[in-house]
Amino acid sequence: MRKFLVLILCCSSFSLSAESNVEDCQLFGSLCELQANFELADKELNDVYKNIMNQINSGELSDRTLVDSAELKQSLLSSQRIWLQFKKSNCDAFYVLQSGGSQRNEARMECEIEMTKERTNYLISWY
Repeated sequence: MRKFLVLILCCSSFSLSAESNVEDCQLFGSLCELQANFELADKELNDVYKNIMNQINSGELSDRTLVDSAELKQSLLSSQRIWLQFKKSNCDAFYVLQSGGSQRNEARMECEIEMTKERTNYLISWY
């Protein structure tokens, strides 16, 4: 029973720091590489998001929009929160779809990586 609990904790533990190396990873198999890829994608998304917010705060985007910067900031904040919920729900559903297979954790991580990269590209293209 204890080994089973350790296995579950290891499989569900996705909170490694962004600086972690694949060699130091305590997850099973290809999950270490996928975790590292997710951390990179997530860092890039966070950097792009922060850059956009800084542009909004500094007024750099005011030349390109007719919207008040406070309204634009609130709209982006709200959409990002909703997107994070959607990503979680979507990848949860994908995990359930794959739950009969042994690669469901990998499939979930791939879903999170792909959706994070898509969101990053979307933000870059619109802002």
